Amino acid sequence: MNPIEKHDRLERIAYFIQLEKTGSLEEFAHKLEMKKDTLLDYITILRDYAAREDAEIRYDRGRKTYYFDPHGKFTDFKFKIIYW
Repeated sequence: MNPIEKHDRLERIAYFIQLEKTGSLEEFAHKLEMKKDTLLDYITILRDYAAREDAEIRYDRGRKTYYFDPHGKFTDFKFKIIYW
């Protein structure tokens, strides 16, 4: 996968997390048409980035959704594409 495709996937995943409409991991992976393990890899990347911004990605079992904590931390969350 090229860097632009990876970037687009990360932004799409972050977008759903911002909306707090991900569903369970299985549902989220299905929405994004990817395997659960692949989605978990992307969520790990996002968690590392969020941690650098003093935030976390959490999962609410009651609402069945991932979300950024504190809420609204990444309302304008964008990744920078780095070419090497």
